[in-house]
Amino acid sequence: MLQLARPDSLVDRVVAAIRAEISSGRLSADSRLPTEHQLSEQLNVSRSVVREAVSQLKADGILVSQRGNGSFISRTPTGTVFRLPGTSRGATDLAQLFEMRLWIEIQAASVAAARRNAGDLLKMRNALEVMQEHPNDFTKSSAADVDFHQAIVAACKNDYFMAFHDFLGGQLAQGRLVAWQNSARLPGGARPASNEHAMMYQAIEAGESQAAADCARAHLESAALRFGIKLG
Repeated sequence: MLQLARPDSLVDRVVAAIRAEISSGRLSADSRLPTEHQLSEQLNVSRSVVREAVSQLKADGILVSQRGNGSFISRTPTGTVFRLPGTSRGATDLAQLFEMRLWIEIQAASVAAARRNAGDLLKMRNALEVMQEHPNDFTKSSAADVDFHQAIVAACKNDYFMAFHDFLGGQLAQGRLVAWQNSARLPGGARPASNEHAMMYQAIEAGESQAAADCARAHLESAALRFGIKLG
């Protein structure tokens, strides 16, 4: 019988329970998912919770509908969509996200310094100018922050890396907006963050991979501290 693990919201817990059944092989590809009523009874949750969990699994490509026959495990039971896990508060764990960004963006800056071209540098400069000219327009500055880091990743010339970073950027967009808002309340305002980006750009423009990596590390560690998070 299906059993719930303990984290997250009820919907997340139902999703995790169904995923566990698929991973264990108890629910195999093309097999029929228990009915909404059966899942509700087995997992001791409301049918609306089950319905929402099933909708998420369908959106992720894990379940497919057959009209009149219910839901079935797809032939790609691991799904076609990547989601970041949530914490027990139902929100993404910011400390772990910053740590993942640290690992990713250090390497991205290093590779970008070796592979960037004039077009990549122009995009970075344009984003820098927006951040520098509009430090108190948090919507503009945070969007430029995203553009700056996207330009660095694009300079790596790896389509797979770019696709993953685009996904991650979408997850972090709200966090970057909050970061710029937080900066306005700190000594020096947004200037430290703007200076960190400028230093990264200078190292990448100069083609100095190690310096670019060091600047990326310093930027991410400082950005995390502005959220009260110490990395390392």
